[in-house]
Amino acid sequence: MQTENIKHLSFDSILEQLHSLETRLARLEGKLSTENARQFSENAQSAEEEANLVEVDKSVIESNVVEYGLAWVGSIVLLFGITFLMTFTQNHLNGILSSLIGYFAAAAVFLIGWSLRNSFPHLSFMLNIGAHLLLFYVTLRLYFFSPVPVIPVKFVVILLMLIATGAMLYGALRRGSEFMGAIGVILVLATALISDSTHYTLPLLVVASATSMYLFIRNAWWHQLILSLILVYVCHVLWLFGDPLMEHPFGVVQAPQFNLFYLFAYGTIFSLIPLIKQKGEFPDGVYTASIILNGISFSMVVFLVVLSFYTKGYVWIFSLISAICLFYSIFLKFRTNRLFDSAFYACFSFMALSIAVYGYANLPGAYLLLSLQSLLVVSWALWFRSKIIVVMNTILFVGMLLVYLSFSQQVNQVNFAFAITAFVTARVINWRRDRLTLKTDMIRNVYLITLFFTVLFALYHAVPKQYITLSWTIAALSYFIFSLVMKLVKYRWMAIATLLVTAIYLFVFDFANMEVGYRVVAFLFLAFITLGASLYFTKQMRKKKHGAATDDAVNSA
Repeated sequence: MQTENIKHLSFDSILEQLHSLETRLARLEGKLSTENARQFSENAQSAEEEANLVEVDKSVIESNVVEYGLAWVGSIVLLFGITFLMTFTQNHLNGILSSLIGYFAAAAVFLIGWSLRNSFPHLSFMLNIGAHLLLFYVTLRLYFFSPVPVIPVKFVVILLMLIATGAMLYGALRRGSEFMGAIGVILVLATALISDSTHYTLPLLVVASATSMYLFIRNAWWHQLILSLILVYVCHVLWLFGDPLMEHPFGVVQAPQFNLFYLFAYGTIFSLIPLIKQKGEFPDGVYTASIILNGISFSMVVFLVVLSFYTKGYVWIFSLISAICLFYSIFLKFRTNRLFDSAFYACFSFMALSIAVYGYANLPGAYLLLSLQSLLVVSWALWFRSKIIVVMNTILFVGMLLVYLSFSQQVNQVNFAFAITAFVTARVINWRRDRLTLKTDMIRNVYLITLFFTVLFALYHAVPKQYITLSWTIAALSYFIFSLVMKLVKYRWMAIATLLVTAIYLFVFDFANMEVGYRVVAFLFLAFITLGASLYFTKQMRKKKHGAATDDAVNSA
């Protein structure tokens, strides 16, 4: 009986456990189904949102294409259509009627654009630009590209073209549109080239430069400034080569016609950019980019003008450029906080001065003045605290030295001038390296290496053959003495290198060619200097090691 009760209890407990397990599984299944349903709902919702975004993106793209792209295309097509209509009427009727039709069409486009200004602003903007271009073209045809001019006076038509361009620039300022302003400056440049006369072309290029600068100062429109800067110099080059766009034969104009005066005017106007205060309306890189572009463009055009007209009298041109840029660099040093601006104009000044020196003294005599000029540049760099000037001067100095050694006849004064310049420059750089913010000795090492080779080269050409070894040995002794006095290790290494070169030269060249008496003196003197230097510096090294060991012993005790 007891056994049956136990079996019955066990069976009941098993049933209860099974029922509990079934209840738990049902709860889990309910939770899982709920989560799956929620996740499915979220996935469906996200898919629907993505589909909506795709549809929105497609609609935005379609809207942009319709509103902006078709507005561009339609405005251009309308402009060409009216232009062809004018040409047709001019060929079959007369110029006055054709011009009246053109002005009427321009007025109609203006009116349509004005009426759409609220509902379709971009289309209105494009129609406004097209109307201004059409107005300029109709005015242009009053005299230019017409078999019978409607107005036979060129000056009057050019004035009307400028008035039409001025209206466009005024509209650009009212709308705050840099694109419209850039087109206005381009129209001034087009008027300059179409005028086909030096007395109109070059002054109008100055007007275009001033207009572009005004737009930059007032509205910080730097894109049009960079574009205008390049185009002004391109237009001057086109004038220099006879304005081939007006179907003239390609070739340099016959006379300079004071074009340098206008060229200096462009350069001066665009050089005012560093004086414009930065108010966060344009990137800081605009200063550097505009200065470099102006310098390169101005230099290229000046070289073309000099090659065309002043091959025998260009000293005054580059002397004037050097003086102006030097004074302007001083002005910028005290006027602005940007180191690059003043340093660039200083470098530009010294490059122009180098060309003037070359034209004044010719080669090889110019090398003497140019090498000494390098000292002036380093002094200027110290005053300006400019590493840029030092680096540029180093590149020019080494390049000038290589050109001299490769292509010019050797002059003793020039050889020693290069050596003296390298020595003084290395000393100045080492003396005031903190003022030049130089973190490495690379530039100073360049001048020391130059000093090492130029001294050997200068002595080789200056002294008689039998005294070359002796002179080089004296140079090595001078390095040793200087290293002791100034406590500079690099001059000691230069002395050792000079002794090695001297020994090689003595055994390879002098041993067979030198007379016995000179040979004895050379060998003994070189041996005396070499052994004496070896003994002295060995003794000094031992003293240093002994002192260091004593200090270590004291510290350990």
